[in-house]
Amino acid sequence: FLLLVHLVFFVSIFDIYFTSPLVHGMTPQHTLLPSPAKRLVLFVADGLRADTFFELDENGVSRAPYLREIIQTRGSFGVSHTRVPTESRPGHVALIAGFYEDVSAVAKGWKENPVEFDSVFNESAYTWSWGSPDILPMFAKGASGDHVFTHCYSAASEDFASEDATELDTWVFDNVKNFFRSARSNQTLLNKLYEEKIVFFLHLLGLDTNGHAHRPGSSEYKENVKKVDEGIKEMVTLIEDFYGYDDKTAFVFTSDHGMTDWGSHGAGHPSETLTPLVVWGAGVHYPRLNQLQHDTFSKEWNLERFQRIDVNQADVAPLMTALIGVPYPLNSVGILPVQYLNSSSLFKVESMLTNALQILEQFKIKMAQKKETTLSFLFSPFILLSDSKQLDILRKTRSYIQGGNYKEAMDLCKTLMDLALQGLAYYHTYDRFFLGISVVMGFTGWISYVILITLKTNTNISQTTVTHNGATSSLVKYGFLTLALCTVFFLVIQSSPWTYYVYCLLPIIIWNEASKELWILHWLRMQLITVSALRVLEFIIVIGFGVLLLVLSFFYRSVLTIGLMGFACWPLVAKLWGQAKLTTMSWVLLCLLLAVFPLMPVVGREPNITLVLGAGSVHV
Repeated sequence: FLLLVHLVFFVSIFDIYFTSPLVHGMTPQHTLLPSPAKRLVLFVADGLRADTFFELDENGVSRAPYLREIIQTRGSFGVSHTRVPTESRPGHVALIAGFYEDVSAVAKGWKENPVEFDSVFNESAYTWSWGSPDILPMFAKGASGDHVFTHCYSAASEDFASEDATELDTWVFDNVKNFFRSARSNQTLLNKLYEEKIVFFLHLLGLDTNGHAHRPGSSEYKENVKKVDEGIKEMVTLIEDFYGYDDKTAFVFTSDHGMTDWGSHGAGHPSETLTPLVVWGAGVHYPRLNQLQHDTFSKEWNLERFQRIDVNQADVAPLMTALIGVPYPLNSVGILPVQYLNSSSLFKVESMLTNALQILEQFKIKMAQKKETTLSFLFSPFILLSDSKQLDILRKTRSYIQGGNYKEAMDLCKTLMDLALQGLAYYHTYDRFFLGISVVMGFTGWISYVILITLKTNTNISQTTVTHNGATSSLVKYGFLTLALCTVFFLVIQSSPWTYYVYCLLPIIIWNEASKELWILHWLRMQLITVSALRVLEFIIVIGFGVLLLVLSFFYRSVLTIGLMGFACWPLVAKLWGQAKLTTMSWVLLCLLLAVFPLMPVVGREPNITLVLGAGSVHV
């Protein structure tokens, strides 16, 4: 029973905080106006930091001269802000599907999404991709039909011990060249390549591999940036030449996540969450003189003359969608960054409206699902976006568009998207408070039960010494039984999942068992009467001081040293020195050794060779 209770508490974390936010059944939304681009090329340099890419080297020269020239003469740029976890799969999902990783995928180590999802690739006419077997297949798996093609190298090629991981990127560039070369003699493939709404995806893993193996500050990592820049220049020339320089190709270059100086990623440090974004080609705005002051982060890049347009990572998906005119990914929560578009105001506002309708579709489905599983008199709708509010915003937006008031229309679209996103979060966490209360009641009941049983088994107490009221016990028993039946009835009529029954009934069972031992509290109260007030005060001070140290240790690790030194002195205070000298000496010595640990430096961005060698020597 002990193991079962703790297992339920552990699983409840996933049901409360790690449930899938994705919904299905939405109607696809797309802009009816002609798109500026026929095709799109997406380059993702896995593990590339924004500062490493944009900054100049020690000689004042860019590590990516081709892409820097594009920033200054042909396209727009900015910083893409990622979210935790800064891992490859969540980053690519945000870029290509427009939503932040399904949090329930944590149970699968962020390797596979437990719920199928839509993406820009799935909405395209055809998508060809080259790169890692860990990334590419997940977008082909959920695609409808046979129109997303993957070309992957072997998993064995992803070797962090490799001296030259740039070979992974070279493999991608070589295979793309072979692909277009073979297309000239393959009429079926050639016909597909000349269709509209197609995507080419080049996943470049070399930087991530070199970063893990050699650190982002290494010459290997920085040289890899140059190799990527040279390869992209070659790919752009190849593709534009293949299509006869028709100016109908849009290019997007970005990264899925950054990397710490230590060579890790996954957390929320700026070196992990700030990635580069460069967009150019058909439908993309040319460089504009800076209208917003750059911050201290970008001042060292020597790009202050040009406007920096920052986005959230999920915003890249709607941008790619607008450029080639495909329906927005159904679960996308990204907001179209219209500053990147070089098109008519009508196209921009229609694209924004389509984006808003796509997010609103998700809101409606989410609300309908929650309404179906909640009693009508208990259902509390998201009041900021009622049906009348939706209709009013949409009516005014259409009116503004027809009247040529595009700025006002775009502002309304942005308002609608913000409200719909708030509503999505509201309905996604609708049951969180209810479940949280159930789990807290269960946990507090379990703590109370354990304390009572501990007192019972470790003292000379016996129930015969305490007056027992049988009538009260029966009343409590039937009260808990009635509460359990009412809870079951409530969950049944709401069509709640079976896990809800466990979370709601377990606290009732635990508190029922704890109530049988409440007589121990009466015995404890009688015992405390005989104890002096000074002893009680001493006990409260010791407990309070211990709790204070525990809380402070969350902020200051060194506080744990004080607590461990206190534990080392405990045998002396308790006068146990003469009873078991060997055991007591071992206790004191081990506590003092452990007290040194909180004073040691944490894992930082620089390796501590002395500490590593010292720890290894002690272990040996």
